[in-house]
Amino acid sequence: MREIMRMQFAVLLMLGPGISAQAGDLLAQLSAPPAQLVETISDVAAASKFQNVSYAADSGSCGAACKPGGNCGPACNRAGGCGCGCNGASGGLLDGVLSAPSGLLGIDLKSDRAFDGFIEPVTNSVFFEDPRSRTRLRFLFINQTIPNSTPVLGGGDFQVYGLQAAFALNERWSIIAQKDGWINLQADGIPHQDGWANLATGLKYVLIRDVENQFLLSTGFQYEWSNGSSDIFQGNGDGTWNPFLSAGKQFNCDTHVVTTIGAHLPSDDADSSSLFYGLHVDHAVTEKLYGLIEFNGLHYIDDGSRLAVPFEGGDLLNLGSTNADGNYLLTMAFGGTYKFNPNWETAAAYEIPLAGKGDIFDDRLTFTLSFVY
Repeated sequence: MREIMRMQFAVLLMLGPGISAQAGDLLAQLSAPPAQLVETISDVAAASKFQNVSYAADSGSCGAACKPGGNCGPACNRAGGCGCGCNGASGGLLDGVLSAPSGLLGIDLKSDRAFDGFIEPVTNSVFFEDPRSRTRLRFLFINQTIPNSTPVLGGGDFQVYGLQAAFALNERWSIIAQKDGWINLQADGIPHQDGWANLATGLKYVLIRDVENQFLLSTGFQYEWSNGSSDIFQGNGDGTWNPFLSAGKQFNCDTHVVTTIGAHLPSDDADSSSLFYGLHVDHAVTEKLYGLIEFNGLHYIDDGSRLAVPFEGGDLLNLGSTNADGNYLLTMAFGGTYKFNPNWETAAAYEIPLAGKGDIFDDRLTFTLSFVY
């Protein structure tokens, strides 16, 4: 497990070149006289505001992901006209409803549009968090097949119907609610069961927002409430904390890498504890179509106390298995995302197991439809 975590942090360091140098510059500035420090803080605050820069059509060196004339950050104005995704304006009819100063609670809820070339990870949809600060609603459908060899449950499948939400308070802070909805469980070894999933809510903060180099590093947490139906292995225990770290980097304007690492930490011993990690790679085939491949891992680090079974429920169902410690699952998914326009996009991915034991995962189809403000 230590090797896996070292690999994840090595990926983060490779994605963010120059971080050490920037940290050294910041420490030097913090040791400056108070008057100079105030001036430095003011400059940083001014530089962090959204900027809407339109630029002339580039020479074509930036690839299909960059669309001239968009509503982008300052990186699109540099030589070559490349850097952010340049995929355009946000809002439209909702500008007067959600945006400051007359918007909801006086907060401008517009997404950070300086990274529009990125696309959101599709699989491990509850816990693989996009590092950007965005306002979006995402309809989620999942169909997962259960292996025939699973004890007690036998074969079968289950479906998830959810509506995920995120609200950008500014370019750094956002509120996230990534788990909710209805689960329909049809296992061969037990009666058909369905019910509401637990609700998970939390906060995300963008630690590093480097528009010029198209690099993001974010951290945050979700708290999963015990409000779901026990018929589908929800609503048990005293809730679960899910802290995470997520990073993303753009390469050559049309290729992106996003990675995450985090944990499921129950407030009591009813549920199993686990670590999760993921890697997403996409490439813009055209201005609107992206191909993607994703890898997800789940490693159980402590047993639950509810069911005396040797398997667990993965990222969506926590069975509270008394014999889960040491079980793991590694999967691979491939699929694509299509952006109809800057506000609407859809994605689909098919996921299969690569290695592991003790989980109810045979294969999975994930479909999403998102509105981005």
